[in-house]
Amino acid sequence: MTETDIQDIESHGNVGIRPYQMYGAMANSAGGFHKVGFVKKDLYNQVRRQRKEISSDASAAVKYLRDLGKTDQLMFVSHSVDKDNRLERLFWCDGESRKNFEVFGDVLAFDATYRKNKYNCPFVVFSGVNHHNQTIVFATGLVTRETEETYVWLLEQFVCAMQGKTPVSVITDGDLAMKNAIIKVFPKAHHRLCAWHLLRNATTNVGIHESMRYLKRCMLGDIKISKFEEIWGEMVSKFGLEDNMWIKEMYAKRKMWSTAHIRGFFFAGLRTTSRCEALHSHLRQFVHSKINLFKFVQQFQRCLTYFRFREVEADFQSNYGEPVIQSGLRSIEKSAANQYTKEIFNMFKLVLSKCMLLKVLEVQEMSSCRIYKVGKYCGNGEAWYVTHSEYAVDKFKCSCLRMESIGLPCDHIVCVLVFLDIAELPTCLVLPRWTKIAKDLIVGSYPGGSLYWDSQVTARYSSLVKMSKDVAELVYDDLDDYHRVVDVHNAELKRLKAKHPKGKTAVGSSTMDVNVLDPPQVRTKGCGFNPTPTPRKRRRGPTCGDCGNTGHNKRFCPNSKTAADDAVTPITYEDNLATASTAADLSDF
Repeated sequence: MTETDIQDIESHGNVGIRPYQMYGAMANSAGGFHKVGFVKKDLYNQVRRQRKEISSDASAAVKYLRDLGKTDQLMFVSHSVDKDNRLERLFWCDGESRKNFEVFGDVLAFDATYRKNKYNCPFVVFSGVNHHNQTIVFATGLVTRETEETYVWLLEQFVCAMQGKTPVSVITDGDLAMKNAIIKVFPKAHHRLCAWHLLRNATTNVGIHESMRYLKRCMLGDIKISKFEEIWGEMVSKFGLEDNMWIKEMYAKRKMWSTAHIRGFFFAGLRTTSRCEALHSHLRQFVHSKINLFKFVQQFQRCLTYFRFREVEADFQSNYGEPVIQSGLRSIEKSAANQYTKEIFNMFKLVLSKCMLLKVLEVQEMSSCRIYKVGKYCGNGEAWYVTHSEYAVDKFKCSCLRMESIGLPCDHIVCVLVFLDIAELPTCLVLPRWTKIAKDLIVGSYPGGSLYWDSQVTARYSSLVKMSKDVAELVYDDLDDYHRVVDVHNAELKRLKAKHPKGKTAVGSSTMDVNVLDPPQVRTKGCGFNPTPTPRKRRRGPTCGDCGNTGHNKRFCPNSKTAADDAVTPITYEDNLATASTAADLSDF
């Protein structure tokens, strides 16, 4: 096995290729299994040898993250240990994540996922939404226990990494430890519960399928508080849920999940933690339940690089090419296309299509503003009120509060813009976080951050090997060129050996400045408390159909007459020995 083969094995392993797949790929490149140069057992031995080069899994993981700080000056890493010096909590975020939080840190969603490493340590991802409506990662953490104290520590490290900035809104799955930690660390943030988790819990705690229609409308419907109370009361009385404890708890927490009560708080359109679930699902392509911590943090950084490259592609698609103008409001639509990113512009086009069905019913003059009453064409009497103040600040505000909740002007405001014959979107209706220039202030803070790939050393090694092969193919048949190239290589080899007398060391084999023991095997949430594991039950043998005893069937039952007639005397060891002796005696004849 050559050094090039070893480098290929390490590169294949870094991108999640299993050893049995590596051997097939090498055989395919070499032209057959007989041309690989080594057998599959040698490959497995090399993989095992590379794993043993890491003295401590937890120490190697912490050291790897700290070593990233040599190229990323804004890298933030923090960890804590228990009384036995075992890794208890690990938190990290790189420079690009910290800079992204400066622009898109108004909304924060976080959730824990399980069985992503061999210690079963819960993995917590802090994520948000960028100007392309894509999921971005702000920070990550590995913990051994999901307690209130643990989440308080994680959120405190998060605030420290973000230099004291806290989010405006937070969305979680409703875990009690998370909720208490948010109250302590983010006291001014608006906390919203995930609608998907609440509806799933409703099917378990209520158990009435017909009531789900009422719950969904109370939870997701764009209704007023008075309408919410009407629908909720009708549901409780119709299905007899007055004594249901879960319904009572949900009503007490209605300001954390009801759209009618949350209206006006900015959540960037997030109503569930599905983005966190999607990120966890994508992470499965890079990690598995038997991976160690050192490989886990490596693979997660590669997963993060993939997500960031999607943003680079979205930037290219937004900045190049002309969008197709489809509505009759060409000037407003073109103004939105020039400012919003492609994904946000597609969302705004839906607003324009709804605007066509609205009209201004009446205008009321006030001392400092005008109030426009907007209704649907041939509607049922429902109306919205848009306030326009053009004296102090050219500002629009609608009674639906969709601009304050999502950051995009609603169809009622656009209807007023058309009524006032305004050709372009006013600056007050364009939220900077949704525009193409949202990240202009932080561009250059992390050169090459989006395209960073930590296998650049391996890539340089491969390029040198390829260059050496090209030189060898050109000079091996010319004696003069051969001697000249050999002299150059020998001189350069002597210089490099003098510079590196001990040679290069493998990743993770160097002396570590972090002394942390591996975490214990963690019992994830939902497993329950089981101090004494229950022994596995032995497999039950055959049961007789006549007597009901185990160990035999109906045919061989000793109490059955049929079995007695058909019984066959078992052949013993002595019978076999006698038969063998007789055969030996016959062979003597």
